[in-house]
Amino acid sequence: MRALPKIFLLVILIMSTVSQTTEAKPYHAYSPPSSITIWVYRLRGDGSIEPSYTLCSSNDTSYGCTAFVGDSSHAYPYGSNNPVTIPIETDYLLDVVPREMPVDPFHPTAIQAQAIAARSYAYWHIRQGSAINNSNQFQVFVPYTFEALSSTTFLDNPSDPCASSNLNRYQRIVCDAVARRHYIAYGTSPNDDLPAFSEFFADIGNRTVNGGQPYLIAVDDPISSHPDIVPDGHGRGMSQKGAGRWARGNLSFNMNRDLGAWSVRWERAEQILVHYYTGVHIRDAANNNALLTPSYRWNPLQINWGTPDNHPPIMDHGGTYPIAVKVQNTGVADWTCSYPHFSYELRYRWAKAGHGEVTGSSWASVCGTPKGDPSPMMNLTIQNIPNWGPGAYTIRFDIYVTSAYGNFWFSERGWRSYDVSVCVGGPCKGFIPAVRKDYP
Repeated sequence: MRALPKIFLLVILIMSTVSQTTEAKPYHAYSPPSSITIWVYRLRGDGSIEPSYTLCSSNDTSYGCTAFVGDSSHAYPYGSNNPVTIPIETDYLLDVVPREMPVDPFHPTAIQAQAIAARSYAYWHIRQGSAINNSNQFQVFVPYTFEALSSTTFLDNPSDPCASSNLNRYQRIVCDAVARRHYIAYGTSPNDDLPAFSEFFADIGNRTVNGGQPYLIAVDDPISSHPDIVPDGHGRGMSQKGAGRWARGNLSFNMNRDLGAWSVRWERAEQILVHYYTGVHIRDAANNNALLTPSYRWNPLQINWGTPDNHPPIMDHGGTYPIAVKVQNTGVADWTCSYPHFSYELRYRWAKAGHGEVTGSSWASVCGTPKGDPSPMMNLTIQNIPNWGPGAYTIRFDIYVTSAYGNFWFSERGWRSYDVSVCVGGPCKGFIPAVRKDYP
C-alpha cells in the first residue's frame, strides 16, 4: 500500500511587476501542486463510473478500486479514505499514464507526451477546484495499474515506485515518461505559466477539432491518414494514436504493426505537444516553472521527395531535386512579415562530418503563416550540393528570419533544425536511416 501524504494546500500567488517608468503589469506565479484529491469509484471496463455510483472502500476488489479484480491481497489501497489525497508524481500519474495510453503498443516518446498532457490536465482541474474522480470524466485512475504492467511486478520501494530496483521494462518506460515534471502552459508572454486545459483523445483522421480554448484549434494531422482509422473521442487537443504515429514516423501508432513509413518523424515529446496545442509553452514544474520551449518554433508535417517510396533519392553533384514541405508554425505568434521581422523563409543547410555547413541556395517564403493552422505546402529545390565527395550528407531544414534586430535561424533561438540524411554520389557505404534529424 502506498503511503498517504498530508493533505495538500494549494496556494495560488498573484504577483506583479512594478516599474517606475511603465504601468505595473500583473503576471502569474503559479505554484504547481504536488498532490491531488480524488474521488475513487467502482468503474466499468471502459473507464466510466458504474451506474450504482459506488465509492471504493476498504477491502474492495472491484475494478476501479484496484487493477487486481478479486484479489484480496491487493484491494483498494487507501483504507476508508475516499476522497483520497495522493502524490501526483509517485502515485496518481503512474496509474493514469499507462491506463490512458497502453505502454506495449506506443512509442516511448508518445508516452512522454501523454505524461506531460496528463499532468497539465490534472494541474488545470486542481486550479479550477474541480471535484475530480477516477473515471473517464477526467482521467482514468485505477490503483495498482502501474504494478499490473506486464509482467506483474510488486515494487521494493512502494513509497517511491520509480526508485525501486526491480522495475520491469514497461514500468521503466512509464517512470522515464513522468520523471521530468514538465507541463503545458498557455500564454505568449514569458511570464504566463498557468496550466493549459490539455484535453486529449484517442484518434481521428487527417485533422483535429476546434475546442473552446485558443490553444485547442483544429490542426492538420496528415500522418493520421490511413483509411482504417476509426474516429475515437472528442477530437480536441492531442490525438494519442496520432502522437504514436509521429513518434514512430509510421502510419501505424502500434509498435507491433507497420502500415508504411511517413516522410517525417519527431523524436521529441515537445514537437508532438506544440503541434496539437497551439501557441503553448512547455515548463518545468521542478525548476521554478522554467521555460523549456523557445517562442520561435516550427514542425515539418510532410516532405514530398518525388520518389516512388517517398524516401530521399540518391543525389548527385550538379543535380536538382524539387521537393515540397508542409510547414506548421508551432510558435506563439503568426509569421507576419513587417517591422521588425521582414521575412520568414524555409531554407536548408548542407552538412557533412568534417566539412562544416553550407547554406543551400533555394528558399521559400512562409510569410503570413499563422500559428497552428493552416499549414502551407512549400516548394523547395535541393541543389548546389557542396563538393565534399561521395557519402552521407545531412540536409538541415530550418526557418530563417530577416529582422531589424539581426537575422537568425530558429535553431539559433533554441528550436532544433529538422535533419535528413541523404546519400550523395552513389549509395552510402553503410546504412543510414531514411529520416535523420534533431541533432544539436
